[in-house]
Amino acid sequence: MNLNSIYRMGEVIGNGLSFEEISGLEVAMMQRKLQENLTGSLFFWGKVYGTTQDYLVVYTTDPFKEFPDKTFYFCTTSNYTLQALPFISDEYRMTAEAIKTPFLGDPSFFSYNGEEAGDEDPDAPPVERFREIHRLTQTVQKIDNDCFIVPRGAYCVDGTKKVIPSGKVYQGLSYQTSLDSRAYLHLRRPQNLQCLALLKRPGIIKTDDFLDCIDKDSPGEIWAISHDNAATFVIVRNMFWEGFGFYAMLKESEYGSAYFGTGIPNYDISFMM
Repeated sequence: MNLNSIYRMGEVIGNGLSFEEISGLEVAMMQRKLQENLTGSLFFWGKVYGTTQDYLVVYTTDPFKEFPDKTFYFCTTSNYTLQALPFISDEYRMTAEAIKTPFLGDPSFFSYNGEEAGDEDPDAPPVERFREIHRLTQTVQKIDNDCFIVPRGAYCVDGTKKVIPSGKVYQGLSYQTSLDSRAYLHLRRPQNLQCLALLKRPGIIKTDDFLDCIDKDSPGEIWAISHDNAATFVIVRNMFWEGFGFYAMLKESEYGSAYFGTGIPNYDISFMM
């Protein structure tokens, strides 16, 4: 979401950024955009809490690619210098999934499960250990895959088969429609076979069923949908990844989402349903 709209998250999930964090991110995002000559804008993704300091995560998409896949960058609340989240192997993903303890807030931390640094041969090639930054990558990508959504109609497929924002065509959700889970779609490469087939179908795609709908997510009660007290916008929260919140103004094109949490899912959700 745009940093100018971050105040909305206080109304959605009761969390936000401090003035220092906002100003630090604004400068860091501008520097990263200039250094890498990014064609797309940078947006705020979320904040992962650590025991010593927190991680701030932003993302960008390439407007010239066929799908708006995200490239993630992070910084800590003590050093507002954005760095790209690293690529991780399947082995590191499994290692990250097995860790249930809180994040520390140190990207270079590697002493998981009692592992300690040993004497290293200075002439030997460097050994890439599993570090907290790899765990952060897995956590961010997992939350993004499970949670980050858009309203139905906010994205479309153009004549070149690119998935792009609908722009002024999307005019927002109505009061009644906004309470229906079918009004929200995952902004990720589709995993449903019917959606995949639709995207590969030749010709112009006029329907908006090319993205996975959250009404197919399991368990069915994993999403909570409500309105604010004044019924001016809808709030969608994920019960497994507590700390994720989405909002959409009713009958307006504005919407956004962010994650503020520990990066640890609610493993007890099956007992709460």
